[in-house]
Amino acid sequence: MIEATARVLKNVIELKVGTEDWTARPAGADDAGLGRRIAALFATEYLTYRSSEPGVVHSTVSYHAKNDEIRIQLGGNTIKTTSTAFGPLGLNYGGVHFTINERLTGRFTILRAAEPVGAGQLGFRSCVLKDYPPELEVLFANLSVGYVIRTLTWEMFG
Repeated sequence: MIEATARVLKNVIELKVGTEDWTARPAGADDAGLGRRIAALFATEYLTYRSSEPGVVHSTVSYHAKNDEIRIQLGGNTIKTTSTAFGPLGLNYGGVHFTINERLTGRFTILRAAEPVGAGQLGFRSCVLKDYPPELEVLFANLSVGYVIRTLTWEMFG
C-alpha cells in the first residue's frame, strides 16, 4: 500500500511506500533566502527522497494545472499523464498505456487495457493507492505524490 499525506505546515509530502518512508519537498525549499521559502509554499514541483538514500533525489514530480498534467521525472525518463475533456486520465509507461478512471467521490481505478492494476482514494490532502503489482510500486508512489500536489494546487488556486 502507498500512503501519501501533505504536511502543509512542514511544507512536505510524507509517503509510506510499502515498508519504506519517502519524503517529497518543494524544489528549492532548502535554498537560503526567505523569498525562496515563501515561493516553495506555492510549489507545484517536488523532489522525492527515499529513507534508504536520504541525500539523493529519487525523482521529480510536478503538476501543470493548465493541462491538468502530472509529470514524473524518474531517472532519464519523463512520464506524463494526458487528460481529455470529461474523460479519463491516460498514462504511458514503458510502452504500456494505463487509463485512470476517476470518480467524484475521490476514488479512482488504474487500468492496463481493461484489467484493473490499482485502486486509489483521494482524501483531504492525501492519496492512498493499493492492489497494485510490485513492479509498478515506484511509478504509483510518484503518481500519488502528483495527485497530492494536484489537490494542493486546486486548494490554493481553484
